[in-house]
Amino acid sequence: MTESTGPNRRKRIRAVLEILSEHSEGVRNSKDPDGVFQLAVDRVPLSPAEATTNASGLVRGNANLSFDSIGLVVAGWITKTDGIWRITPEGLKVLDLYPSADELFGQMAKLSAAQTARRKANRAEQLRTVLVSRNAKEDVFRATTGLFVERGLREGSSVFDPDRDVWTVAAITELRTRFIEAPDAGGGTFVEKIRMQLAEASDEARLLMAELVTWQVLPIFEGAIGFGKKNERISAILQTMDEPAVIPDEVLKGLKNGVVHPGQAMNSNTFQAMVLVLSVVENYLQSSIEVQQEVLSDPWAWKSFVFSVKGRSFPTQRNALLYMVHPETFTDIFSDEDKGLVRNAFISSDADSTGDVDRDLFNIGLRMQQETMAPVDFYDEQHKPLWKKGVTRPTPQPEPVNDVTPTNGEQMTPELEREPFPVADAALSGRVYIEEKWLQESLDLLENKRQLIFFGPPGTGKTFIALALAEHVARDEAELVQFHPSYSYEDFFQGYRPITVNGALSYELKDGPLRRIVDKANKAKHRNFVLVIDEINRGNLAKIFGELYFLLEYRHRKISLQYSEETFELPDNLFIIGTMNTSDRSIALMDAAMRRRFAFRELHPAQSPVSEVLHGWLLAHKSNDLGSEPALLLRQLNRKIIDPSFSIGPSYLMPKVGGITQDVLTRIWESEILPLLEEHHYGEGKDVLKQYRLDTLRTELAERNPVSLEDLDGHGPAATGSE
Repeated sequence: MTESTGPNRRKRIRAVLEILSEHSEGVRNSKDPDGVFQLAVDRVPLSPAEATTNASGLVRGNANLSFDSIGLVVAGWITKTDGIWRITPEGLKVLDLYPSADELFGQMAKLSAAQTARRKANRAEQLRTVLVSRNAKEDVFRATTGLFVERGLREGSSVFDPDRDVWTVAAITELRTRFIEAPDAGGGTFVEKIRMQLAEASDEARLLMAELVTWQVLPIFEGAIGFGKKNERISAILQTMDEPAVIPDEVLKGLKNGVVHPGQAMNSNTFQAMVLVLSVVENYLQSSIEVQQEVLSDPWAWKSFVFSVKGRSFPTQRNALLYMVHPETFTDIFSDEDKGLVRNAFISSDADSTGDVDRDLFNIGLRMQQETMAPVDFYDEQHKPLWKKGVTRPTPQPEPVNDVTPTNGEQMTPELEREPFPVADAALSGRVYIEEKWLQESLDLLENKRQLIFFGPPGTGKTFIALALAEHVARDEAELVQFHPSYSYEDFFQGYRPITVNGALSYELKDGPLRRIVDKANKAKHRNFVLVIDEINRGNLAKIFGELYFLLEYRHRKISLQYSEETFELPDNLFIIGTMNTSDRSIALMDAAMRRRFAFRELHPAQSPVSEVLHGWLLAHKSNDLGSEPALLLRQLNRKIIDPSFSIGPSYLMPKVGGITQDVLTRIWESEILPLLEEHHYGEGKDVLKQYRLDTLRTELAERNPVSLEDLDGHGPAATGSE
């Protein structure tokens, strides 16, 4: 006859309540001697049957207690928090009300069953009326974004420090002035720029900006933007405050639990994403109390509000804002294209469509929840193949960048998904002898601005670095063109070129390198394409670019071409890197429109990262005959050149083949460097070059304290430029 374990289980449940009543601080959920399991077994020992193990290898008595204790929680008699069991006031009362273990256990079962029934009824009601959370991570996200809605939008107080009022018109107006309307802060990462832009801001504006940045990245899962990157952005702003605030634990937990892959547009264009978030919050704070209450209580009023805010259309970020405020109504699908595909795949019939894709998705979600009695994830393995496979996709249209004022929640054109740039790694760094941080900053700048120029004196590696970055980003899709004074629009983009047909001269419309790479980019929207323009300032830029000037700033605005009736636009997946020799022409002499359309990074022999390049090359080529002398000579030479635009870069002393011997150094100096300086000093007399001769420089160096090559490698006086 099988031994019954029921009596012991009931006695042990009562024993747990008695034990917890004796420990007001609670008891740890463990099997240690002072843990709740062992204390319960001490009072109600395990029977032989309970001492055996089950199929999972657990002691049956402990497994039963773990399962039965769920009833104690559901009944409201104990809590389990952070591994500690604690008795509640209701739990203390039932010890007196039900003195026998059987009575107590029976009452627990009744309360547990009733509570479970209520929860099932509530769950059924939720499945019928709202889009329910899919998992624990989304539970965390909803709780965290709710803090921004309640504390920020509804109350106007800080999410990080509720005692401060920072979600105010004054603070958001200051952010518009300092962040949106401020002139471009120049090169650098988003974090570096924003710290400069907020350097003189009030603490209220800084704290509000930190919270808005937090809110913007909150839904993004870690595979797209890691917790470290999120935390870096937020902390960089908080650290500028006079009275610093900290990210509270409840928000940190949310930052680690992102639930959505946002698409490349939100990932790569942080500035524009934040401009839109600020604009929406600004419009909200400037609205009447009645409007604020309406949009927070009515999801469809919120949608109309978000899509009526002027500015870049940016559908992914606008859709994200819908989900961030009303996740019970709007799906976690941020792509307009995906929204349309899901709607078309799961709607019962065209007659069921409301004409609004979000309302259709809401109705579809409710229907599917009631059919399955479970939440619906359109991106899971069960549903995604049904709308991704066998569905005719509409031709994707680029995301507009112009200012528009959509109304009534009108759907924007779908965004393009593009591979993000690969990060700067050790291989790239080792190839160009430049640290990964600087290279990553250049990649970030190129990805955000889409046009980047490296400028500096000759020999600083501008073309070499540009090509290395282009090949790193685009692999086989990087191309090079060099401008010169006779280069024209017809050479660069498109024009009629002479050909011979049957011995007779004729003309044919031929595409140039820009038109060819654009055609390739349009056929592979998911890939990155890079065009490197060497010596960009040597050509007549207005003549070469023509009407394309406009497209460099306004991607996806269509224009008419000189030699064709078709309209033309530049795709988002095309990037341009230019190089500019400052000894030929200053940036200040460039056309102002062109300067505005490009980001600029200087490469100068006396400044990082170029100042360390030759040091790194010499260390990697220790077999050279001269040790650190070439780096010391180059630094001494540049000290003597008054005009920094005519400084000599390290590339002259880095032979492509072999090391640098005494003979090689002498040949380079006399055949390349001195003639260059002679041209610079033309008309000043021959004696001026004596100061640049090798023997002169060596004599000057001998009077200085010797410096080792290791000192030059970023740590010693040569790296810092000190004497």
